[in-house]
Amino acid sequence: MPRAHRTDAYDDGHTIADMSDVRGGMRPELRGSGDFSDELQSAEERWMVVLGTLRAALSIGMVYLVVFGIVIALMVAFWT
Repeated sequence: MPRAHRTDAYDDGHTIADMSDVRGGMRPELRGSGDFSDELQSAEERWMVVLGTLRAALSIGMVYLVVFGIVIALMVAFWT
C-alpha cells in the first residue's frame, strides 16, 4: 500500500501562530504637516532640509537628462 503523500493541506496539529485575537488589519499612523514643527527647531534647520531636498531632486533630474540625451544622440546617429 502506498504511503500518504504530504501536501500543503496536511495538518499535523501544531499551532503556528495564535490568530484568536486578530480583529483586523493594522492602520498606519498618519501625521499631519504640523506634526513636524517640533523636529525642526530653527529656521536654519528648515532651510537645510529644503536645500537638501532640492539638491536630491535636481541630482535625479540631471541623471534622467543625461540618459535621455545619450539615447537621443544615439538615435540620431543610427537613423541619419
